[in-house]
Amino acid sequence: MWKIVPMSIKPLTPTRVAEVTKLLGFSAPPPATVDGLTEVYDTWCRRVPFDNVRKLVGLHFKMPELPGIDPADFFAAWQFTGAGSTCWGSNNALHAYLLGIGFDAALISASMFDVDINHGTTVVTIEDVPWMVDTSVHNGLPVPLVEGQAASVDYHGYVTVARPDPAGWLIDIPTPDPSFRLPCRIHGPMDHPFTLEANEKSRDSGPFSNAIMAGINDDTGVWMLKDNSLARIDATGSSSQALTNAEVDEFLVRTAGLSQPLVGEVRAVLDFQLEQAEYPDS
Repeated sequence: MWKIVPMSIKPLTPTRVAEVTKLLGFSAPPPATVDGLTEVYDTWCRRVPFDNVRKLVGLHFKMPELPGIDPADFFAAWQFTGAGSTCWGSNNALHAYLLGIGFDAALISASMFDVDINHGTTVVTIEDVPWMVDTSVHNGLPVPLVEGQAASVDYHGYVTVARPDPAGWLIDIPTPDPSFRLPCRIHGPMDHPFTLEANEKSRDSGPFSNAIMAGINDDTGVWMLKDNSLARIDATGSSSQALTNAEVDEFLVRTAGLSQPLVGEVRAVLDFQLEQAEYPDS
């Protein structure tokens, strides 16, 4: 169900796969088992942020290809700046790495808010059981997608639920608002060129083209930053706080792991855009 044509995959070289393995903190690639997948995905969610920082810079400078969509570029940027990407780039990267260490992985299209396709995720099949590992949802544990069986995973109070549905799986994703869970519908296989096109379509629309957004896990819960609001979901519940720009920048560096020069660059871009909006003729 989840397989795609191998020629459509954007692969990493064996040398780069070995380098990424070390960067993730592994002495050797985890085995292609459920335990191995859990180890990779948990480590990813705690070490690789979901963020749009490089995208904001790329949009500002009108780069012909938005940064991070190519797996090799993604990992080079993460290595030297700590940056991740939005769903198209980060899932491309995780998908390429999983393939490189022997997992049966597929890129899968999806739709946040259950509308048109606007999201990409990754599904790994192990002994005929599909497991979703999503770099945006950051739920820390693979989600089993067994036909006809609902499932949920609880990462320190961050509970992700998968429900079988005639029109395709529905994933219920926690948000900082306990009264609202974000629906995401799983569609079907896609290839790397599809993600390129989808990523380019996001230039002028979507939630990741204007303000800073970032997410990262730690050993006890999940952090989610949206503009100047920082939310936390863990075993004690959910909470949020308003941050100053300086506090946002500090969070990006100290908690999300981005480099100070990159954070300084995106802050300069946002400050310039704000100034242009307030004084368009200056």
